[in-house]
Order: sequence, then structure tokens, then C-alpha cells
Amino acid sequence: MAKGYRPVSRDQGFLLPPDMREWLGGDHPVWLVIAVVEGHLDTSAFHARRRTGGAGSAGYDPDMLVTVLVWAYAHGVRSSREIERLCRTDVAFRVICAGNLPDHSTVARFRAEFPQGVAGFFAQVLGLCARLGMGRLGVVALDGMKIAASASKAANRTEDTLARLAREAVAAHAAADAAEDELFGAGRRGDEVPPGAWSPRRRDERIRAALAGLEAERKAAEAAEQARAEAYRVRRAAGDRAGCPPASVAVEMAEENLAQVRARQQAQVEDWHARNAASLAATGHPLRGCPPVPADRHCRVRQAEAKLAATRARAAEAGRKAAEREAARTGPGPVRNITDPDSRLMPVRGGGFIQGYNAQNVTSSDGLVIATSLFNLLCEQGLEMPM
Repeated sequence: MAKGYRPVSRDQGFLLPPDMREWLGGDHPVWLVIAVVEGHLDTSAFHARRRTGGAGSAGYDPDMLVTVLVWAYAHGVRSSREIERLCRTDVAFRVICAGNLPDHSTVARFRAEFPQGVAGFFAQVLGLCARLGMGRLGVVALDGMKIAASASKAANRTEDTLARLAREAVAAHAAADAAEDELFGAGRRGDEVPPGAWSPRRRDERIRAALAGLEAERKAAEAAEQARAEAYRVRRAAGDRAGCPPASVAVEMAEENLAQVRARQQAQVEDWHARNAASLAATGHPLRGCPPVPADRHCRVRQAEAKLAATRARAAEAGRKAAEREAARTGPGPVRNITDPDSRLMPVRGGGFIQGYNAQNVTSSDGLVIATSLFNLLCEQGLEMPM
């Protein structure tokens, strides 16, 4: 029987240096692409314009950058930012980079520096890979038949077409980089974690802040309910029309009412018996009339008891329905986002939720925006007056 669980130590360093050759099998096509680019094709054009030996940090090997682009284009990747992300997360890209992880700016500059060279080189790689096969030769038995492939006849390409596709891939890469630079800003990937959120220390602070926010919201709701109950008590003590008591104290108020009605009736019974005893002692005659009804049999006491029973039944039914709603609830309940604690899960048109805000705008009849604000309230009914 197992004694426990295997430890999950994400901060544990490797005892021995890792070997990239163990990350992917020898038959993985990335090794073929690396061998083709570095050992069989002419990459001198990419080295000719590179400067070495000067001041500053060492540059990236052009062969490595070319191989990254070839592998990316072969997989339909046309974005420098996506290439940067894959170099950090995809094993094949990491093998090509050999631990040197270029950012998207480096990839974009390299592509822009050799627009024709990259396109022509990629065409060579496509042509070579189309003709290059891998297999073992030995004793073989030959037979054949024609079967349909999961491919279209229209997908056949000539060498000229492959060269055109390579140029189009480079052009698409340039267009994607330009669009993403405009969208995210130069030098930004667009998927950066908000400042401070990546830090384990700041993440703990955000988690604590989220828990504190939920606790504060719960206490605020309890305080508001207590305030409503206290206001009801004040109105009732002053003799004003108090209306129905808040649900949280309805049973308690009904119990207090029953105790007060019973105490008043019991006081009347005790007062009559005291006066009757005094009359017997003084005159020898009892008081005229019937004695008061005992408290437990008085009509007002019974009415208060019935009201208490009905209030308890309503409270029990409300508790049962609340439990049913909680059991049937499919959502997570009250949540807080540790990246943006002020945001909330917002239902959107067509179904589903987004993490965000409720944006409200006020415009004039001629389309002028005269007021705008963000709320983290789900319901819009209470936003008309603030806006």
C-alpha cells in the first residue's frame, strides 16, 4: 500500500544537467530539419550581414534563427509573438533554440532584414524535404494497389508555386507583426502578466486580498441585516407601524411577542388573585366576577403562539429552499479574481460569462457621449440614478 504522494517540488533544481536529445525521439522530423539547414544548405547570405567581435552581448546564430523560421512556417505560424511563445513552451522549438530563446523583436528584425533570402531559403527547404525520404533497406516484398489519400489533388504544388508560397508566408509574417505591433505596442508580446501578478509574493497578497474582500462583503451583508433588524425594533418600540420584521429576526421577534403577551396576561391573573386574597382578608367576601383566564388559555396568547409557529414554519421553508438552491447551483458562487480583484464574472448576450465589468454610457440624441463609467454590479436596475 502506498505511504503517501510523490512530492511536487517545482523549485527543485536538476541534480544533473538535462540532455535535449532525450526530449524528442531520434525519428522526430525536427532533427531532420536541423540537419538539413545546418549541414546541407547554404546559409552564408544570413551570416554575411551579421557583425561579431564588437562591443555588447553576443548575437543569435543565424542558422538557429533560420531553422526557427523554417519550422514555424512549416507549421503555419506567421506571427513573431507566437514564435516567441512556442520557443518557450514547445519542445521542438526549444530543441532548435538549444536554450537560446529569442524574443519576438529579434525574430521580426531577422525576418525583415532578409525578406527575399528567407523566402528563397524556405523554398529550398520545402523542395528538399519533398524529395528526401527516411527508411531502412533490406529484404523486401513488393506488392501494390491504389487507395485514396486524405488529400486533395488541388494541393499539388510545383517548385515555382512552392517559392511563391514561401514569399507569401514571409509577407504574411510581416503583416502579422505589423498588426500586432500596432495592437500591443512595439516590444510587448501582448500576453504579459500584469505587473506584480507574476511574483509569488504579490500573488499571495492578491489571494489574501481576494479572501479579505469576500469576508468584508459577507460581514457588510450581515451588518446591513442587523441594521434593518435594529431599525425595526426601534420603530416597534416607538409604537410606529413597523410592518413585517426582517427574515433574519422574524422568529426571534415572534418569540419576544409571545413572551410579552403571556407575561401581561400572567400579570393580570396574579394581580386578580392578590386583590381577591386581600378582599377575603378584609371583608371575608371574594371579588365579584370571574377570575382572568390563565395565560396559557388566553386567546391572545394562543394567537401569538400560532403566529410563532407560522413564522418558524416559514423560516424552515426558506432554509429548505436555500439549501435546494445551493445544491442545484451550477456556478462557483461568490468568487474573486486574483489578477483584477475588482472585476466580476459578467453574463453576456448569447450565453456564457466573461471576467470584466458592467460598462454604462449615456449619449445625447446626436451621438455625443456625455457620461461613462464602469461598475462591477451584475444587475443594471440600480445604475440609472448613478449615471
